[in-house]
Amino acid sequence: MTFYSYAYLTHQNSHHTLLQLTVIGIIILIIAGLSWLWYRHKTDLKYRDLFIIMVLILCLLIGIQYNEFQSLRSSFSQKSQVTQIMQRVAEEKGVATTAVWSNTATVSSGMLIAVQHHIYNVTLNPDGNSYTLTNATPITQPIKYVKEGQ
Repeated sequence: MTFYSYAYLTHQNSHHTLLQLTVIGIIILIIAGLSWLWYRHKTDLKYRDLFIIMVLILCLLIGIQYNEFQSLRSSFSQKSQVTQIMQRVAEEKGVATTAVWSNTATVSSGMLIAVQHHIYNVTLNPDGNSYTLTNATPITQPIKYVKEGQ
């Protein structure tokens, strides 16, 4: 069973998005160069064909990037809700948020919250505006704690 720290959930970065934005920037530079070559050598159609191919690749990458942006926004919203619950539990139990751990990054009934050496089952009401904590005992004993930077 794996538990994630508050810092891990709030500071998770996506290096994949940065890589894709870099690739999009490089393709834009290639398109600019090809358009200049196409303008300079109007009779040579290979530059026009390469230009069209690069524009299509750029459109594809922008579409993929938009799709990933939508999923990252949804994931961020879920993590935000989990961290809000973790903050409330920390206040309720009188501990720092560094002592609170969650076993998931998405909000759902049945998620587990670990506070120091106690594990609680979180039951959300149907409207999602309130929760109930009950003591829980894990069946599998090896518990892995993931901190920020891991």
